[in-house]
Amino acid sequence: MILKTKLWLIISLVSLLCSSLIIVVIRPTWGIDFTGGSLLELQTENQDIEKIRDLLNNETDISLSVQEGSDETLIVKSTPLTEAEHQEIITLLRRENILKEELRFESIGPTIGAELRRKSLTAVSLVVAVLIAYLAYTFRQASGFIASWKFGLAAVYALMHDLLFVMAIFVLLGKFGGVMIDTLFVTAMLAILGYSVNDTIVIFNRLKSEWTINRNESLATISDNAVKKSLVRSLNTSFTTLLVLGALLLFGGSTIRWFIVALACGTIVGTYSSLFIAPPALHFLAKVRR
Repeated sequence: MILKTKLWLIISLVSLLCSSLIIVVIRPTWGIDFTGGSLLELQTENQDIEKIRDLLNNETDISLSVQEGSDETLIVKSTPLTEAEHQEIITLLRRENILKEELRFESIGPTIGAELRRKSLTAVSLVVAVLIAYLAYTFRQASGFIASWKFGLAAVYALMHDLLFVMAIFVLLGKFGGVMIDTLFVTAMLAILGYSVNDTIVIFNRLKSEWTINRNESLATISDNAVKKSLVRSLNTSFTTLLVLGALLLFGGSTIRWFIVALACGTIVGTYSSLFIAPPALHFLAKVRR
């Protein structure tokens, strides 16, 4: 399955490059968790965004933007609103018979937003560093086969592929669907991180077991055997996970919808990377001198 390691590495590199370009060029649609400001999610009678935007901009002195949300809702974003300004918007929309129901109102100061952004980045970086150390320790007994730190590096390479891929999907969803990246998305990314690494560790453990049995075989053949013997287990685990996520997506409500979508995307790409990115990356690193 993975004997053509160069091909799988090229595919992963192209995927990484495309994901990075999407993130840099299009840029994420950050939620107020990270930028600071206020957000109103409104159920309206009239979905004419241009009309509502003109009404709010002409009738109030508040700097705001209006975009389409999910389930026929509108998202109004602005600088942090006082309660008086919040009520001014609600009163205006009700007077014009536009507002059906206010679904959500959130307000976060710019200082808190910057702090959340910094802490989120720190959390992800710290987890990645700990994972490299943990994998190096876990596979220390395979040092006669491959340097233990290379297991950690290969796993992190696959992990970065997964995180960038999911991030790129949500950048596109933000561009064309108004989906915002918030702290709930960061929570999903941390969960994806754990799932992806767990699946990769299973593959690497199988690879180590295959090496103890067939030490005369090439690394590519040993990796191929390990992936084949782990394939059914990985697919079954992913399938059952996706079943649960599908149920949550259908019945969990709009509040956690995009959190579930992120987990589902991460489960799929994490399974792929554990099978077809981590082993080829390890094969490449094994050829590099210590």
